[in-house]
Amino acid sequence: MAEIQPFQGVIYNTQRVKPADVLTQPYDKITPEMQEEYLRRSPYNLIRIELGKEEPGDNDSVNRYTRARDLYQAWRRDKVLRRSPKPALYFLEQTFVPPNGAQQLTRRGLIARVRLHRWDEGIILPHEHTLSKPKADRLSLLRAVGSQQGQIFMLYPTQKQAIADIFAASMKCEPLYQLVDDYQVTNKLWEIADPSAIAAAQAVLRAVKFYIADGHHRYETALAFRDEYRATSKDLNAPHEFVMATLVDMGDPGLVILPTHRTVANLRGFDRHEFAVRLAPYFALEPQPSADAMLSVVRMGGHRLGMFDGKQFVVLRPKSLAALRPLFAGKPPLWDTLDVAILHVAILEALLGIDEVRLREESNVAYWREPEEALDPVRTGAAQLAFFLPSTPVTDVKAIADAHSRMPQKSTDFYPKLLSGMMIYEVYNDKIGVG
Repeated sequence: MAEIQPFQGVIYNTQRVKPADVLTQPYDKITPEMQEEYLRRSPYNLIRIELGKEEPGDNDSVNRYTRARDLYQAWRRDKVLRRSPKPALYFLEQTFVPPNGAQQLTRRGLIARVRLHRWDEGIILPHEHTLSKPKADRLSLLRAVGSQQGQIFMLYPTQKQAIADIFAASMKCEPLYQLVDDYQVTNKLWEIADPSAIAAAQAVLRAVKFYIADGHHRYETALAFRDEYRATSKDLNAPHEFVMATLVDMGDPGLVILPTHRTVANLRGFDRHEFAVRLAPYFALEPQPSADAMLSVVRMGGHRLGMFDGKQFVVLRPKSLAALRPLFAGKPPLWDTLDVAILHVAILEALLGIDEVRLREESNVAYWREPEEALDPVRTGAAQLAFFLPSTPVTDVKAIADAHSRMPQKSTDFYPKLLSGMMIYEVYNDKIGVG
C-alpha cells in the first residue's frame, strides 16, 4: 500500500531570515496584492521562486522559471536555504480560529516523502479534476528549479495508534520554525530524526490509502516529472519517485473544510419570480428573515441550500431526492448525494442552463469563501443570485474517492492552507549544484 520515507529537507536558515518574512500561501491562493506584499517583505521571500513575475523580453532561455532556478541555486550556495544533514520526518502543528468560528483548533500533520502512484493503482486517490494550464506551469517550474516548495495535503483514515503519540518525545524540544502567517495561524514545525519513531510511523501508515485534500495539480505534475525522469534513471528510490506531502488523520479535531459559496451573473432575461416558480416542483422554498438565519439553517444539513435573489433570503430543501435522481443520469457516481452537485446539476444546469462547459468558462459563476462577499454582488446588481452551501464532510471526500469519482469544482476548501517554503524537497541535485 502507501509508502512514506524520511528525507533531507531544505529549510530557510533562521539566522539569516525570519520565517514570517519568507514563507507564502500556496501559489494558487496568492492574489496580485499578496504577491506585491510578499515581494516587499524580503528579497528572499519564496514568491520570487514559487510565483515569479513575467518581464518584458522573456523568451525560452530567459524567463520566470530560469530566474527562479538561478535564485534557488544562489540561496542554497549562500546558505539562505540549508539542507538537513540526515533524513528525517517533520511534524507540523497549525493552531487557528476558523473564519466565523469562535473556538481555537489545532491541526497536526506529518511531513514525509510519499512514493508516487498512478490514480488507477488505487493507493493514492483524488477527489477533484485538474486543469492543463496550472499543471504545465508547475511542471515548467519543477523542471527548472528541481525542487518542490509546497506540500501535497493528504488525508488518511484514523488508525489505532496516533502519529502524534509516536512523536511526543521529539516534540518536547524547540521547533525548527514557529511563525504566525497571513491568516493569524500559528505554525510550528519539528524535525523527527529518531529512527525508532520514524519506523513506528511508517508501520502505522503502511496499510492505508492516502486521499488528496489539496494539491491535485502538483501531484499530477510530480507524476509527469517522474515519468520523464525514468528515461534517465532506473533507481526506484531516487528522489523523483516521491512527492513531498503533509499527512493528516481524517479524525483530527482540527480538520476543517469550509464551504465555497456561488454567485450567478449574466443570465439573460432572468426574472426572480419566474425562477421561484421553476424551483417549486423540486424544492421547498423557506423564506428567512436574514442572512444569518438562512446560514444557520443551511448548516443544519439535510441537503439544505441557501439562496439570495436580491430581495429575499430563502432556504431551498429538496422535496424528494428520488425525484431529482433522473437529472444525474450520466453524472459521476455519488453526485446525487452531494449538496454541491445538487446545486450544480438540479439548479445551475437544469434550471439556469449553466452546464459544465459554461462553468469552466467562468462567465456566469463566481466563487466566494465568505458569505458576505457573496451577498455584495447581488446587492449591487453585479450578480443576480447567490447560493450558500454547508461544509462538505470529510466522509463525502473519502466516499467519492473510493468510488473513483470526482467532485464538482470548488467543492472543498480545507482550512488553513499549508505554507509554501515551510519545507522544501529536492527531486534532483545536479541542477542545484550544491550538497
